[in-house]
Amino acid sequence: METDRINEYKNFGAMVCCASNGIMKPEKVKELIDLLSVMGYNLLELCIDDIYKIDGEPYFGYLRGGYTKEEVREMDEYAKSKGVELVPCIQVLAHLVNLVKIPEYSDITDIDDILLIDEPKTYRLIDKMIKFVSDNFSSKKINLCFDEAHHVGLGKYLDKHGYKDRYELLIKHLNKVCEMVDGYGLEPHIWSDMFFRLANKGEYVGKGVVIPENVMEKVPENLGLCYWDYYSEDEETYDEMFRSHEAFKRELWFAGGAWCWSGFAPQNRMSLCRSKAAMKQVGKHGIKNVLITMWGDNGRDCSCFSVLPTLYAVRQYALGNYDEECIKAGFEELFGVSFDDFMTLDIPNKNRSNPNLEKLDNSCKAMLYNDCFLGLRDYYFEKIDPVPYMEYAETLEQTGKRMGKYKYLFDNLAALCRVLDIKAGIGIRTRNAYKSGDKKLLKSLTGDYREAADRLGIFRDTLRKVWMNDNKPYGWDIQEIRLGGLKARLYDCAQRIEEYLSGETKSIPELEETLLPYGNWNSGYNLYRGFISVSEL
Repeated sequence: METDRINEYKNFGAMVCCASNGIMKPEKVKELIDLLSVMGYNLLELCIDDIYKIDGEPYFGYLRGGYTKEEVREMDEYAKSKGVELVPCIQVLAHLVNLVKIPEYSDITDIDDILLIDEPKTYRLIDKMIKFVSDNFSSKKINLCFDEAHHVGLGKYLDKHGYKDRYELLIKHLNKVCEMVDGYGLEPHIWSDMFFRLANKGEYVGKGVVIPENVMEKVPENLGLCYWDYYSEDEETYDEMFRSHEAFKRELWFAGGAWCWSGFAPQNRMSLCRSKAAMKQVGKHGIKNVLITMWGDNGRDCSCFSVLPTLYAVRQYALGNYDEECIKAGFEELFGVSFDDFMTLDIPNKNRSNPNLEKLDNSCKAMLYNDCFLGLRDYYFEKIDPVPYMEYAETLEQTGKRMGKYKYLFDNLAALCRVLDIKAGIGIRTRNAYKSGDKKLLKSLTGDYREAADRLGIFRDTLRKVWMNDNKPYGWDIQEIRLGGLKARLYDCAQRIEEYLSGETKSIPELEETLLPYGNWNSGYNLYRGFISVSEL
């Protein structure tokens, strides 16, 4: 126990994203609240962006399972009964990608997914958003986000008003929104990255970044700034970033990450490596407000319950406890299952380039969706193969038998590994056999394609169980389409090989291409479309 690291926290909370395809069921939000409560968390931010039902705005949450006011009030009351404050997290500037698709909002869209500043209709909408959360959340806190508005002022705003200093533009919008929030008696905080990006060529974290003093002075005095960082591994980075934030002289928050948003498998070990460095500096700087985020990027492939070890361990770090054995014992005593067993969920991403699972790695999703004939990621996969996916599957299955109500998470990833046991390298084997003229091997591979498709069907069933357990049904359609398309493609590849072997076709053009390195094979953002094809989906 490092008592010198113990910090007195005002808010120690988690944040769960319910706006990235998977909208968590109210009853599962309650279950998460139960878990957070027993671990010593006192706050849960519910990231809902535009996933709630607003009077007069029928497209808010439309066909996406938007929360009703009754559902929000039910979750809020339950949280209060457990000593947890439920805090709304909404977007008032960017990341409204689904809203700006709708023609009715085109006149308040600047560029990308960014709202148009200085447009009266924009502020009428924002007022409705703030009113909804004010009426239905009992908390006075509100996270307005404000993050990653990379091209703000460079679209429709530029056409209407000409170029404006973007710091000036952000501050103007921020002050306007904060005035609105103040009118409802709310206490706002935002993600801080845009202040740094404009000073650092679009990058958030960097050394020697200087925010203009006149900008810092214009930030509303009642506004909290949240430094989020899920990537940095060294204490020096966190130390420098905290110092940079302290210069604002505003209430400071920190947000770390429990990585459940980079594919089908969680990344607990990586999360803990980064969290240790972060929390030591949180303690050193006396930061009073902490969030551990659980985003849902690109589909909500992974259950937030899969990062329970991270949530528990980070809370222990916050208390000054970095003793691994003590943490493991405490986890088992509290939850009745082994900490190390739970961490087994990480292993689908274990390979030669990531043997300790301490790097950001999305290989299991990359290899699932990597097209067998186009082979976008085969150039790289050859460098980490072999990966013992069948061994992983058996380990997950055996471990799952000891995991009680969390068994469904292990069954899902075991099924994924059984698919990858065939699917991951089949494109390379096919290309090599085709180029060497080994028709006997090609014929045998057609059976592997069909077996992979059959196993994919089992994986789909287990993923559906995870989804329907955790989330509303909305958004499952995306997973169904992705997996169904992959299954059809596997069958088609088998058919194409058979047509070639029978002489019906003279070649398989995709297999004659020379593979080139193509982007970051293992992107942290893990976008489905970046794995499956170079064509537009």
